[in-house]
Amino acid sequence: MLSILIPIYNFDITQLVVELKKQINNLDNTVEIIAFDDHSSHYIEKNKKTAQKYNLNYDYLERNLGRSRIINLLAKNANFEYLLILDCDVSPKSNLFLSKYLSEISLETEAIYGGRKHEFIKENEKKLRWKYGFYKEDKIVLERLKNPYLSLLTNNLLIKKSLFESIRFKETITNYGYEDTLFAYELKKKHANIKHIVNPVIHKDIDENLVFVGKTEMALKNLKTIYRSKLIPSKEIKLLKVYEKLKSFKIERLFTKLFLRFEDNIKKRLISDRNTLFLFTIYKLGYFCKINER
Repeated sequence: MLSILIPIYNFDITQLVVELKKQINNLDNTVEIIAFDDHSSHYIEKNKKTAQKYNLNYDYLERNLGRSRIINLLAKNANFEYLLILDCDVSPKSNLFLSKYLSEISLETEAIYGGRKHEFIKENEKKLRWKYGFYKEDKIVLERLKNPYLSLLTNNLLIKKSLFESIRFKETITNYGYEDTLFAYELKKKHANIKHIVNPVIHKDIDENLVFVGKTEMALKNLKTIYRSKLIPSKEIKLLKVYEKLKSFKIERLFTKLFLRFEDNIKKRLISDRNTLFLFTIYKLGYFCKINER
């Protein structure tokens, strides 16, 4: 009935698999776990042993495909009607995680999003990613329902396989960033029936500040491609709406010049223990303006 899809990249999936298997053993439904490793450089042997021990459908890819393509590949190999896409670095918050999802499935079910949580961390060198996750991504159901499509992430998404196959991830997006946004927008265009519930996973692998800023820059380069290709209307993404507003007032070049003057100082602040989400927002907008000048 359910295929759990886990794209692996440089993370030990043992804890996640053990918990999922424990829950599967308490179910009457048939559930499979498919876990493909996207050419990791770490935890390779550990994950292979875990896959063998728990009888997963596992493969180690000989080259890196990127998140979009590997999820499409996982879905292609799924045997059941519903897919549950889980990031490899998450852990179910509840020991009834799977049964909760299965109990929510009905004839009308097309997609269900359970949410994500970030537990408090002490490490200052990881606080920027934690703040962004805790204050921006960890939305309660009522907040998600205000924008039901673009509030979902594919780190914890149950979706009907036929619906997924009619959309699939855009494989032109090979790097990190905004692949979820594009996928969610395709769901919106199809007027898919999206249900939001309280069934979160805990995000375990919190990036250090410097790594997170680097990933954000990579994501903004993806956003530049999306923007210039007109794959999604600017009104659907807050940063693009602000950028369009700067252009309408013909001040985007002035903003870019100011950003270039202070870019290094802002970045130093972001990777320090004195970072703020406001400063992070300014950095994202400035960096996007900068790369769009090219």
